Formats: sequence, C-alpha cells, structure tokens
Amino acid sequence: MNEILEKIKYGILDLFPEIGKVPITSEMCLGTIPNYDSMAAVNLQTFLEENFPLKVSLDMLAAEMPLGELVAYIGRYVKNKN
Repeated sequence: MNEILEKIKYGILDLFPEIGKVPITSEMCLGTIPNYDSMAAVNLQTFLEENFPLKVSLDMLAAEMPLGELVAYIGRYVKNKN
C-alpha cells in the first residue's frame, strides 16, 4: 500500500504544484488540493489510469474522497489483477 501512496503523492505533486507544503497523507481529502475541480479530477484520473492497471470513475475522485480510501481501492484492484 505504501508504494501506491508514494506513486499517487508523486502524481499529485507533479499535477498540482500549487499544493506547496500541504501535507499529502492518507487522511487528506482530494478537495484539500488547491483549485481541485472537475478538470483536476480528470487529470488525476488520467494519471491513475496511466500508472495503475485499472479504470477509475470520476465519481470516485470527488473532493470528499480521502486519499487513503483511493489507495485501498487501487490496492484491492491491483491485488485481484495478479
């Protein structure tokens, strides 16, 4: 799970440099990302689908989604694919 979180952290820092010093933890909600809107969600969706073997619905990337839940979802999906 830590590998997944680290990869997502890298993606968030790359996609959203305006996040600055906001701590990226499993407890943070996606809406904590400055200027997180529907276009930001699409960019994150694209990053996730390019880096993990899964499809992610935009509904899953709502501002209220804690990063830890997203990591757990990806972890279950990746585990079931192996």
